[in-house]
Amino acid sequence: MLPPRLLFLTNEPPHTSAAGGIVFHRLLRDYPADRLLVVTNHLPPDSAGRLACRYVHLPLAADRLNRTRFWPWRATLRSLGASSFTRLGRIDEVVRDFSPDAVITLMQDSWYYDLAARYARHHDLPLGLFIHDLPHGFEPVPPRLAARQRARDRGVYEQAAARLCISRGMANWFFREYGLPGEVLLPPRDDETPSQSPEACRTLKHPGRLTIGYAGGLHYGYGEQLLSLLPALRETGTRLEYCGAKPAGTVAPLNDATDVIHFHGYAPTPAEAWRTLLARCDVILQPYLNPAGAHELQYRTHFPSKLGDCLSLGLPLLVTGPDYASGVAWCREHDAGACLVTDPTPDAFKAALVRLRDSSELRVELARRAQAVANAFAPDALRQQLSVALAKISSTS
Repeated sequence: MLPPRLLFLTNEPPHTSAAGGIVFHRLLRDYPADRLLVVTNHLPPDSAGRLACRYVHLPLAADRLNRTRFWPWRATLRSLGASSFTRLGRIDEVVRDFSPDAVITLMQDSWYYDLAARYARHHDLPLGLFIHDLPHGFEPVPPRLAARQRARDRGVYEQAAARLCISRGMANWFFREYGLPGEVLLPPRDDETPSQSPEACRTLKHPGRLTIGYAGGLHYGYGEQLLSLLPALRETGTRLEYCGAKPAGTVAPLNDATDVIHFHGYAPTPAEAWRTLLARCDVILQPYLNPAGAHELQYRTHFPSKLGDCLSLGLPLLVTGPDYASGVAWCREHDAGACLVTDPTPDAFKAALVRLRDSSELRVELARRAQAVANAFAPDALRQQLSVALAKISSTS
């Protein structure tokens, strides 16, 4: 049986240059190109890899607000119902003779997932909904409009025939708020993630000195946590190898820490970043901010999309952060062998660095246990889970 023809209406299309796009690029990598149409208001960068299917650029008039100081009005207008006036005929014009069996969308840009829900309802098509972040966390509205915003989000969530949440914490939040279940679909690891035997961890890359690696963004409080860890890195003689964007804004002082940080910049692909860190590092770091402050709800629901890659490398994983953070909780519940530092005091992090530096047995054991659970993020299994969910909802079309 052929897989359903999917119309993917999203502000985060599948591509290889950003975390959300990478998740979709991995999940839909093997999907037949003639049975998938991506319609988006944000095309991938020219340098990014894409799927073989057709991508169509369909910007909205409301997108112009994002380029002005009036950007908060975009979410405000949506909460008042303005997104309902976007003409559905614009989608028909780009869909042409594609004839979808289902509509799928990401619950991230409210104007776009409202558009997807309306289009599915108008054409009596089932709706598949991906939820990677709590939408209202990125689209603040005045307090007097919060109830309206939540009501509109609830309508989309209720309409969805498949609700694919990135973490158990995310599914739990929506169940508490709306009384409706969601299925957990973890972010897959890369098909090309490099790996080594855990036994290779017995020898430090530089005798007597621990080298830790981090690949990813500095948003979500991660950059602030790296700043707070600098004194511990210096006091223990630890080196950090970093693959990612140049620090800017509040975390710009990281640029001055060249005594402990080696900056590699962006790698062409995630796999290339992991190859760099695997060759240079003894430990991989996931730095949740601790205490989390304003990031608490996000940490409880969001899931680090690179966790499967980190666990697959054959290196120990060092995680800082509160015990409720989704990545911390997952590692503990699945006995992933990560070195979890939930105590926010500098001494706790220093002690972890010293243990990892001085114990070859600990490094090997942690790396071995990490690889043992990494199959939870196996891309083929997660693609199959998605295929089953999509086939199920498309049968109701």
